[in-house]
Amino acid sequence: MKKYISIQILFIALATAISGELRIAPFGWEFRFGLGSSIFFLLLLLMNHVPMIRTGIFTGIVVVVFRTLTSSTFTVNPTMFFDVLLTHIPAMFYYIAFALGLSLIPKELFKSRLLLLGVVVVLVDFGSNIVEIWCRKLLTITTPLLWSEWLTLLVVAIVRVFFIIGLYANFILKQLQVLHLEQQKRFEQMLKVGSSLYSESFYMKKMLESIEDLTLSSYELYRRLLQNQLQEYSKHALTIAEGVHEIKKDAQRIRAGLQKLNKQTETKVDMSLAEILDFVIKANLQYSEWFGKNLSIEHSLKVNYVTSQHLPLLIVLNNLVANAIEATEDTGIIHISLYEDIDSTIFIVQDVGNGIKKQDLPYIFEPGYTTKYNQEGIAATGIGLSHVKNIIELFDGEIDVFSSEGEGTKFVMKLSTVKLKFRE
Repeated sequence: MKKYISIQILFIALATAISGELRIAPFGWEFRFGLGSSIFFLLLLLMNHVPMIRTGIFTGIVVVVFRTLTSSTFTVNPTMFFDVLLTHIPAMFYYIAFALGLSLIPKELFKSRLLLLGVVVVLVDFGSNIVEIWCRKLLTITTPLLWSEWLTLLVVAIVRVFFIIGLYANFILKQLQVLHLEQQKRFEQMLKVGSSLYSESFYMKKMLESIEDLTLSSYELYRRLLQNQLQEYSKHALTIAEGVHEIKKDAQRIRAGLQKLNKQTETKVDMSLAEILDFVIKANLQYSEWFGKNLSIEHSLKVNYVTSQHLPLLIVLNNLVANAIEATEDTGIIHISLYEDIDSTIFIVQDVGNGIKKQDLPYIFEPGYTTKYNQEGIAATGIGLSHVKNIIELFDGEIDVFSSEGEGTKFVMKLSTVKLKFRE
C-alpha cells in the first residue's frame, strides 16, 4: 500500500512539473500562470487519500528541479545553475502552501459541498500565490504588483479552481452513474432470484397442505379397514400413510431451506408500481429477443404507489407478458395498463397474438392445461396461469380473460389496493 501511494505521489509530481511548462508570465518576471497548478489540484481531488503535505513538498521539489534543468539560461550557461535554481525555488512554496491549505479543508466538502469547496480553494490558491510572491521578493529582485495585477491574480484563481471543480464533479457524476447501473443490475438479479424463490415456496406450501390432507385420508382409510377386520389391507394402508408422512417431513425440510434462502436474498426496499413495470418490460424484451421476435411493449400507468408485494406482482406480470410474447408472431405490440378503480388496482395485459380458442377459455386456469409443446411433441407443465390465479386469490383478487382466435388476448387482473399497499 505504501509503495502504491509513493507511486501516486511521484505521478502527481511529474505530471505537475511537465504540465507546468504550458504557462504565461503576465507580470514580466518568472512568476507564472501554468497548467501545473490546475493539474496538481485535480490530481489531489482524484487521489485524496495521499498525504497532501508530503505530496506538496515532493511536488514542489520536483517542479523546481525540472524547471531548473530545462531552463534555457542554464542550458546555455551551466555556471549559472544556482542563479536559475534561486529563481525557481519560490514556486516550491506555492505547492507546499496549496497542499497545506487543502489538508485543512474538512473531508465532507470534497464529497457533497463542491460550491463551498470551490470558494475555499480559491482563497487557498490566492493565498498560495501570495506566499510564492513573498518568497520571490525575499530571494530575487521583483517589482511590486499593482491593484489591477492583484485582481488578475484573483480572477485567474477563480476561473482555474472552478474549472477543475467542474471536471471533478463530472468525474464523480460518471462514477455514480456507473455505480448506479451496477447496483441496478444486481438488484434486478436479486429480484429474479427472489421471485423464483417466492414461487417455489408458494408451491411447496400448497404441496405440504395436500400432503397433510393425504396423510389424514390414508390414516382414516387404515382405521376403517382395521374396523372391518381387513388386516392385510389395513397394514398396507398404514404403510402408505407412513410413507406419505415421511414425504411430508422431507418437504418441510426443503421448504425450511427455501425460506432461509428467501430471507437471505430478500430485498427490504419496497418498489413502486412504475419500478415493477419497468423491470417487467426490460426482462420480457430480453425474452422476446431470445425468441428472435421484434416485439414492442407499450404501457399506460395511471396509478403509482409503493408496495412491499413486488415479488408476487413480478411473478404474475412476468407470466402474463411472457405468455403474450409466446402467443404473438414475429412482430407486434403488447400493451400493459395500470389504473385504480375504487378500492381495486387494475392490471391489463393485452396482445395481438393468435388468441385462445373459445372452447378452451373455461379451462385455461386449470392446472395442467397447456397449448405449448416442444419439438418432441411433449406438452409443457401447464401450471403458469393456474399459479397466476392462485397468487391473485391471495390478494382477494380476480382475473378475467377476453380472447378471439386470430385477434389477440386480453387479461384483466383486479387486486385489492389495500392488500398491495399493506407493509409487511
